Amino acid sequence: VIAARPPAGLGPGLVVTNPPYGERLGEKVDLQGLYAALGGQLRAAFAGWTAFVLTADDDLGRRLGLRATRRWRLYNGPIAVRLLELPIGVRTQAGAPGDAPDAVDDPGRLAFANRLRKNQKRLRRWAERERIEAFRLYDADLPEYAVAVDRYGEWAVVQEYQAPADVPPAKAARRLQDVLAVVPEVLGVSREHLVVKVRRRQRGEAGYVKLAEHGRFLPVREGECLFEVNLTDYLDTGLFLDGRGVRRLVAALAPERRFLNLFCYTGTASVWAAKAGARSTTSVDRSATYLDWAERNLTRNGLWSSRQRLVRADVLDWLVNCREQFDLVLLDPPTYSNSKALRHDFELERDQVQLFGEALRVLAPSGQVLFVNHQRRFKPRFTEVTGLRVEEVTARTLDPDFPRRPPPHRAWLFEHA
Repeated sequence: VIAARPPAGLGPGLVVTNPPYGERLGEKVDLQGLYAALGGQLRAAFAGWTAFVLTADDDLGRRLGLRATRRWRLYNGPIAVRLLELPIGVRTQAGAPGDAPDAVDDPGRLAFANRLRKNQKRLRRWAERERIEAFRLYDADLPEYAVAVDRYGEWAVVQEYQAPADVPPAKAARRLQDVLAVVPEVLGVSREHLVVKVRRRQRGEAGYVKLAEHGRFLPVREGECLFEVNLTDYLDTGLFLDGRGVRRLVAALAPERRFLNLFCYTGTASVWAAKAGARSTTSVDRSATYLDWAERNLTRNGLWSSRQRLVRADVLDWLVNCREQFDLVLLDPPTYSNSKALRHDFELERDQVQLFGEALRVLAPSGQVLFVNHQRRFKPRFTEVTGLRVEEVTARTLDPDFPRRPPPHRAWLFEHA
């Protein structure tokens, strides 16, 4: 969608598109980013043209950020749809292609561009020094622009947070259009390398649900490590950027230790541990997809060997039956998890005491558990676990691209008392 352009030398004309409706090809909320990207590219590349768009949902139509001059009610089979006639704003002298005249000097848009530019200047030197290619540049710094902007090498990912109920959909769509116009210009990335996602409030495994089937994996560097990311097929990319400091702490603690990575996702912490000289790594997750991904990450870094073990299992069940001991355990669980493959669901608030107790049981006498939590209102119940000594280490796990307060996560080291 964001690569579409008119044929060279062809003057203004008509562009017609029939994007997914959210009836059969996906949930409407997952299509909001697609419609926003479509509207942004129409404004950027087809200035002076007229677009005709078929849509089955008024909210998705508003995500285009273009004002309809005429509407027709039609049916596509049994589905009621609207055909929208959308004149696309002509390029103005002061603005970029597709800018509506009243948006050129919009103070909110200028403020967003200035903040993004300032953040990039602040973080670029740090990222180059640390050899980091994937980092966050903007995280809802301005309340009216509630998006996150992440850099992945030559790519940029814009994630729109779910707007509050009191923000009209048309206003939210317009702000997202501003973001999509500003990001390529400020960051110097092509529109073909701009990815748009909508991050809504989640429960369970929403971040792992497949959104597309492109299968395009991009290697990005993080210090001495290389990781595969997929920017389009899932809501999450395979690399949690706020976890970089956690991975660095794991590397500092891992040399000559047996490392256990629970809820390992794509195994990035195991790569850091193995690179740092861990005696062995054991990575446990219930997803075959992410364990395969973890194996590729280990292989890409020249680390795949008999000392690196991948285990497909429900973490809590596996811990209960585990008879091994480990010197360092990373415990970075989801807030909530369930699936048809599980006999029972997992809820961190409810199951934390059992989880901590089982982690302590497999811990060697001089070992340490690094526990990480991302739930803002989470209250750890360490005092209910006997024989436990705890130290909060959140400050050691935060990098300059996540300066916000409260922090994106909290972290504790605990060990046998």
